[in-house]
Amino acid sequence: MRFDWTGLEAAIREQIVGFVQRVRADHPDERVYGAAVHEFYAESGGTIAWTLVGVASEERIALAATGTLDAQELRWSPADWPWQLDPGETEDEWAGRLEAAATADGGRRWDAVHARYLRTVAKACKAARKRLVADGVVDRDFVVVAMDEAWELVPLSLTPAQIRRHFPELDAEQREVDRLAALPSELQVSELVAVVESPASPLPSERAVEWLRTLGAVAVPAALERLDRSREKWRWAKLLADLGIASAEVSEALERTMTSRRLSEPDRAWAAAALARLGRMDLVAARLDSLPEEVAARGLAAPYTSFRDHGAHGLLDYTPLENALAAHRHWHDAVLRQLSPGRGLCALGPDEVETALAGLASALPVVRRHALVALSDAPLDAERRKRYAAEVARLRRDDPDPLVRDAAALVGG
Repeated sequence: MRFDWTGLEAAIREQIVGFVQRVRADHPDERVYGAAVHEFYAESGGTIAWTLVGVASEERIALAATGTLDAQELRWSPADWPWQLDPGETEDEWAGRLEAAATADGGRRWDAVHARYLRTVAKACKAARKRLVADGVVDRDFVVVAMDEAWELVPLSLTPAQIRRHFPELDAEQREVDRLAALPSELQVSELVAVVESPASPLPSERAVEWLRTLGAVAVPAALERLDRSREKWRWAKLLADLGIASAEVSEALERTMTSRRLSEPDRAWAAAALARLGRMDLVAARLDSLPEEVAARGLAAPYTSFRDHGAHGLLDYTPLENALAAHRHWHDAVLRQLSPGRGLCALGPDEVETALAGLASALPVVRRHALVALSDAPLDAERRKRYAAEVARLRRDDPDPLVRDAAALVGG
């Protein structure tokens, strides 16, 4: 399916331009300094919602400032700005076409379509500002910015000079990124580890962790060293899981952490979860009788939670869990609680749908319920959606477990 990206950019641009023109016409004596496209919302494999457009003036921000929220904080908090534009019928139609393009092949292109949509929004912001300045609606200091939650679109919608002026923290962060990028990878790892443990850098610790993930195998020795020495072992267990390298050294270090009675349960639980993520649930299962409930349950549940969606991970596979619970059935209810709806289940990719559909016939209620709920948000083509609907109706009517029947009723509406 071909999508009209030029038309989408024009629609976003015209929405911004028209709204700013109306605000300026209604409030000619106020100094309107910026517009922002914000409130980005999308569900992987499905929904891509249209955004809001906010506009602010110097005068309104000064009036809104209070003792707990000053003008500088409000200045780039578009959700708190005085003028907001919701999507209209035209924008909702564009959002529908965008979703259709993203899900046309069972969701396999969803990530690529969504990423291009975000870039298109940023491009439209630049075009809207250029038009508004050229038409004399605003002065040259006016900016139009795309503001997603992580501020990743801000640099795409502004010039370097605008970033330095309006978002100096992003400018400092970028200069630090440029400095680190020039270093050899081993030195990058060393400095990024320091940022994670002592975040006194312009680089946020979350971005340092993400960078370590992208470095892959070269980051493993440092993560192992910190797992052994750090007071907060959980973050390094998590990183090792995200790196996805299940070497014997990694498995042994995580197993030592999981079984150490000297450590806190959260540290041990993250180590158990990392082992399971790395395909070594057998090491967790072998120790089940000596592990605290929280540690054991987190380890058994980890490959089926949203935790496994970060970094490298294998395809959905219920076999390790079924094997572990076959030998330790008394752990079933603890895992069931970990995988309750609303606690953050894994997002299924197109290549995992068949496994989940097969899981609806599992002998274990925890697997049947997990598959039911995970499939409700999965990218399904027409044939698979029909099969899923039939299975939901069957489980809602006939399943012997009330929790599975309740889940079937929930997803079936």
